[in-house]
Amino acid sequence: MLVLRLIAFAVLVAIGSSLFAYAVKKDRRYLDFAFRLFKYTLVLLAIFGLFYVVERVLLVV
Repeated sequence: MLVLRLIAFAVLVAIGSSLFAYAVKKDRRYLDFAFRLFKYTLVLLAIFGLFYVVERVLLVV
C-alpha cells in the first residue's frame, strides 16, 4: 500500500506541475499530458482494484 501511495503522490505532482506549466505557457500539450496521465492512472487503479477483489475472493474460498 505504501507503493500505491507513493505512485499516487507522484502522479498528483506530475499532473499539478503539468497544469501549472499549461497556465504559464498556454501550450496545449501540457494539458493533454495531464489528461492522459489522469486517464491511465484511473485504468491502472481499476486493474489494481480488480486484482485486489479477486485476491480477496480467492482467499475466502
